[in-house]
Amino acid sequence: MTPPSLQELSDTVRGESLRGGARGRVRNSRIRASLALALSDAVVLVLVITGSIAVRAAFMAPAVDWTAWTNVIVGIVLGNALASVWRGLYPGYGICAIAELRSTFYAVTGVFSAVIALTFFTQGTLPYARSILVLSWLFGIPLVTIVRMTMRKVLARMSWWGTPVLIVGERNLATRVVETLRRNASIGLRPFVIVEEDEDAADYGYYHGVPVIGGVRSAEVLARSYEITHGILALPHTSGESLQDTVDRLGRWISHITLMSELLPPQVMWISNGSSEVLMSADIEHRLQQPTIRFKKRLFDLTLSIPMLILALPVMAMIALIIRLTSKGPVLFHQDRVGYGGRHFRIHKFRTMVDGAEKVLDALLESDEAAREEFQRFHKLKRDPRITAFGRWLRKTSLDELPQLWNVVKGNMTLVGPRPILPSEIDQYGYEIPEVDLVSYTSVRPGVTGLWQVTVRAEEEFSVRMQIDRYYVRNWSLFLDLYIVLRTVGVVVFGRGGY
Repeated sequence: MTPPSLQELSDTVRGESLRGGARGRVRNSRIRASLALALSDAVVLVLVITGSIAVRAAFMAPAVDWTAWTNVIVGIVLGNALASVWRGLYPGYGICAIAELRSTFYAVTGVFSAVIALTFFTQGTLPYARSILVLSWLFGIPLVTIVRMTMRKVLARMSWWGTPVLIVGERNLATRVVETLRRNASIGLRPFVIVEEDEDAADYGYYHGVPVIGGVRSAEVLARSYEITHGILALPHTSGESLQDTVDRLGRWISHITLMSELLPPQVMWISNGSSEVLMSADIEHRLQQPTIRFKKRLFDLTLSIPMLILALPVMAMIALIIRLTSKGPVLFHQDRVGYGGRHFRIHKFRTMVDGAEKVLDALLESDEAAREEFQRFHKLKRDPRITAFGRWLRKTSLDELPQLWNVVKGNMTLVGPRPILPSEIDQYGYEIPEVDLVSYTSVRPGVTGLWQVTVRAEEEFSVRMQIDRYYVRNWSLFLDLYIVLRTVGVVVFGRGGY
C-alpha cells in the first residue's frame, strides 16, 4: 500500500474524507502472498519426497512403485498447507523469524507423523516405507524454510507485497524502525505513517516518503479508517501508565502491536521476540549461562559440526591448493582470541592476507585519515590493501572460516555465538560497555557464525555488532541457532556484506 499524502491524512483525521479500498488491497495482498508461499512449499515437498523415493529405489530393494505414492505426496502437500494456514505462516506478515521456524518444524513434523501413522494402519492401501518418509521429513524442514525465506525476498520486490504498519513514537527511534523495515522488506511490514506522540511538537512532513504527523488520537483514527492491523510503538521514554493507556487505546483497532526499545537493536526485532502482557511482568535471562542450556548447545554443535567438517574436507583441500598457488605464505592463519571465561585460544582460518599484513595496515592508517577513521568505527576496511584477490572472495563467502569447525569440535568455539574478539579489543570493549556486560560477553563460547553475521554483516559499526552479540547471548534458543545456520547458507551462497 502506498503511503497517503499529508493532505489525505489531515482530511481523514478531521473526518472529511476516508480513503476507500484499503481493506480490499490488504486482503488481495494476503491472498496472493499466501498462494505464492503455499506453491513454493508444495514444490519443495514434492521434490524432496520424489528425491527420497529415487534414493531408496537406487540403493534399496524392492523397487518403489512410483504411482502408489501419488496419494501420499498429495496428502503431505495439502496437509502442510492446512497446518501452515492454521499456524499463521501464510502470508506471515510481521511474524518473528524464530516463531516461523518453530511453526514450520511443528507443521511439517505433525503432517509427516500423521502420514506415517496412517500408512502403518492402512498397509496394502497406502505404500509404507518409513525410510522414504523419515528422509523426506529430515530434509523437508530446512529446505522448506530456506526456500520460503528466498520466496519472501522475491515477493518483497512486488508492489502489492506486505501490510501497512502504523508507527507511533519518538522521531529518532521511529525513523530507525522505518529504515529497518525498508531494508528488510521480506518481513512484510510496509511503513504507512509515523505518528509522533506530541501533536503540537511533532515534526510534520515526510521521512523518505513516509508521512509524519502528530497526536496519538490521530493514530486511532487512522488505524480505524485505513483498517491497519499492525502497529509499532517506539516510545522508550514514555511512562509505564501512559504506555499502557496507548496500547489499550490502539488495541481496539490494531490486532498486532510491537513494542520497541532503545535497548533492542531494530535489526533483530523480527528475528527473536516474544509476546507478553505489557508492563505486567518481565523475565530477563542470560540463557547461555545456564548449565542445561549449555549442554543442549554442545550437543547441537557436535551433531552438526562433525558431519559438516567431514563434508567440507574436499572443499577445504581445494581452497588450500588455490591459496598455495596464488600467494606466498602459509595456507592457514592462526591467531589468539578471547574465549570462554576470558581465556585465550588459537583460532584457525584460511589465510586471506598478504605476508607482512600488519605492517601494510600500520602504514596505511598512518598516512590515510579516512581509512584510520573507518577502521576505528568498523574494525574493518572495505578496501583493505592487505587482502589477496582470492582472499577477498573467501571473506565475501565466509569460507575462510571453515577451519574453525575444528575449533568447534575441540570445544573452544561453538557453531553459533558471539564474534571471537582479539585480546587487543578488550580495551575497546571495556571502554564502550560496563564491565558487567564484558563479563557476560566472555561467559560464553565464541561462534563460527552469529546473529550479526547474518543480519547486518560488516555493514554496521562495531558497537552495533557488539550490541547484537549481547542480544543473542540473552535470547538464545535452539531454533535461533538453527535459523542462523540456515541464514548462513544464504550468506555463503550470495556473499552479502562480507569483506
